[in-house]
Amino acid sequence: MRFTTEIAPLDLDQTLGCGQTFRWRQQPDGSWLGPLEDCLIGLRQNGARLLIEARPSGSERSAKRLVRTHLRAEDDVVKVQRVLARDPVLAAGIPRVTGLRIVKIDSWECLCSFTLATYANIPRISKMIETLAQRFGHNIVEGVSAFPSLSELSRATVNELSDCGLGYRARYIHDLCRSVDSRKLRRMESLEYDDLRSELMDLPGVGDKVADCVALFGFGKLESFPIDVWIERALARLFRQRGSYRKLRKFATDRWGPYAGYAQEYLYYNERARASTGACLFTE
Repeated sequence: MRFTTEIAPLDLDQTLGCGQTFRWRQQPDGSWLGPLEDCLIGLRQNGARLLIEARPSGSERSAKRLVRTHLRAEDDVVKVQRVLARDPVLAAGIPRVTGLRIVKIDSWECLCSFTLATYANIPRISKMIETLAQRFGHNIVEGVSAFPSLSELSRATVNELSDCGLGYRARYIHDLCRSVDSRKLRRMESLEYDDLRSELMDLPGVGDKVADCVALFGFGKLESFPIDVWIERALARLFRQRGSYRKLRKFATDRWGPYAGYAQEYLYYNERARASTGACLFTE
């Protein structure tokens, strides 16, 4: 099944290739392939138009909804960037990331994914997630499985999870399955950011960074500002900010307010590009 939708501004390569999500793979022809819920989705961009291919065949409305939700098509990105461009450090570089959008991931998958992401690089994270999907998720098409639902993953023992190469994270995933249920996840969707963050940090394996990643990518709280080593470098180099997670998070909240999550993604993209190619979008 093939059809199109329009999302603008959008740079698919920047959005799907910058570490927000772990199951998309760029194909040799430049398109992207990845699972969303029970569909395997192929995406190819032509300006604002996205050519979408979905398998197995289903309703066009369902697959289009999945793509538009995942890419947060309703975000007023132009407004976000107009506000962030008031920041003199971000202003000059924003025109080069106008198509970089925050993604929306299923809250359960996001919670597990970023719990697995502690002290691991992106290839390792992707491998752990794919192994869990193949072992415990249900099949979408040959060779591709959905991320396991809470009920599917709850049937796994700690030893079975350890056999997936999760290391110490196996216990965290096992305990998460017993700490939340679908009703709790739905209730958490209605919480304000501070309350949501507090509840997330009560869960096994969830610290400051994981809570902020899940709040941003899983629950859509755009004021969330996850801080990892890349962001620490950006804040130190561009803003002369160093210190505890709490101090740095307060700096981001005070400076970028309701769009701190977009500022974070732009800074993250910049630091990784700077490290790999020397390209630098933002300067002091």
